[in-house]
Amino acid sequence: MQVLNGNQEEIVRLLNEYGLSMYEAKMYFALLTIGNAKAGIATRKASVPQSKSYEVLDSLIDKGFVELTKAERPKEYRAKVLEEVTDLVIREREKQIRELDEKKAKLQRIIEAVTPMHKKYDALRLFTPSYRRYRIKGGDSYG
Repeated sequence: MQVLNGNQEEIVRLLNEYGLSMYEAKMYFALLTIGNAKAGIATRKASVPQSKSYEVLDSLIDKGFVELTKAERPKEYRAKVLEEVTDLVIREREKQIRELDEKKAKLQRIIEAVTPMHKKYDALRLFTPSYRRYRIKGGDSYG
């Protein structure tokens, strides 16, 4: 049996960056290179344990990397085009970055509003203590 030497780790590492596990990366790459394939063939080519094959293939379908081409047994699968799926991942990450920027701006506005009060009132608490559940006589109400 011949094995792809030298690039195995790099291929898996590169595909990990797109959110794939080791087995998912191996299976996706195998399907990219062999085209349409039955689950057993793809599993063997990818060196993925047979007990994990359908779980890995279903996960790849859920993530949008693979599609089912024949639903009846033996099932057949095909990898979606590399550029198509990686562009989807990139667009999703760009969306996440935009959302993080919006959250950063919101946090900045809150900080700007609270900072002057915090400096003026030394006893000001920023958060309600979660370790106190009952009202303390003569003190703050917690809980």
